[in-house]
Amino acid sequence: MGDVARVHDALRSYDSDGTFSEEDYLALRRLVSNVGRVDATLLDGFLGLFFERHIYADERRAELLALSHADLERAVRHRFKQVVAGGQDSHQAWHALSAHVREALDALAAPGTSGYPASLSTRQGFSAIAVEQAVAAVWSELRRKPSAKEATQELFARYVAGALPAESSQSSVREFPAVIGARLDAQRLARGIISVLSDDEKDLMRAQLDGQPIETWAQGRGVSRATAYRLLSRIKSLCRVEFDERSNRTRLEVLDALRLQL
Repeated sequence: MGDVARVHDALRSYDSDGTFSEEDYLALRRLVSNVGRVDATLLDGFLGLFFERHIYADERRAELLALSHADLERAVRHRFKQVVAGGQDSHQAWHALSAHVREALDALAAPGTSGYPASLSTRQGFSAIAVEQAVAAVWSELRRKPSAKEATQELFARYVAGALPAESSQSSVREFPAVIGARLDAQRLARGIISVLSDDEKDLMRAQLDGQPIETWAQGRGVSRATAYRLLSRIKSLCRVEFDERSNRTRLEVLDALRLQL
């Protein structure tokens, strides 16, 4: 079965009983993988946004279901390109949010306990109070104080890029597929892990993910075996902390995300 036919069948399954499998997701991913020149590390995020806007919504999903295979392929690629363009054109929102994030980080003394707010926006723009609460939630989730860039990236993805457009149709009663949620969660975890690694640790993790023996890595890097094993021990300890209470599926997704981001 080709990818277009697979996606068409996946839309029918999701419409009838809310199922959307890993194979369905990979077919959709391949269908849009070369659209909009999206960096591989951002593709899953844009796919999550595309799903939310064009498949999660009843009316737009029905529009796709009514198309022939050829028209469906064109429509999916066109709509995904629009999603990517919209995300890449959000520079003003990014800079406005980052300014609030920096102020929040200066004001905060500890991570938050109340979780993420429902929204960051008021009629006048971003709410400084809501942004501060959200930054505190990021701090709590990462288990360390985030940098301004990290916090802005997380809040932008959560509140700005992922927001449904005003003209969106009525949202579906279907649940958001676990397969996409796990991938987005994995990407956030991978970013958190990479952000606290040194250059040597990043290089060692990349080598380990590629199956290179640690002794070979140490020799090529010009460090002792003891140093290499010490670095590996720290990496493993960090991953154990980040993987705590995560499902095996999410852990595997994190490893895939790390391969892309390192």
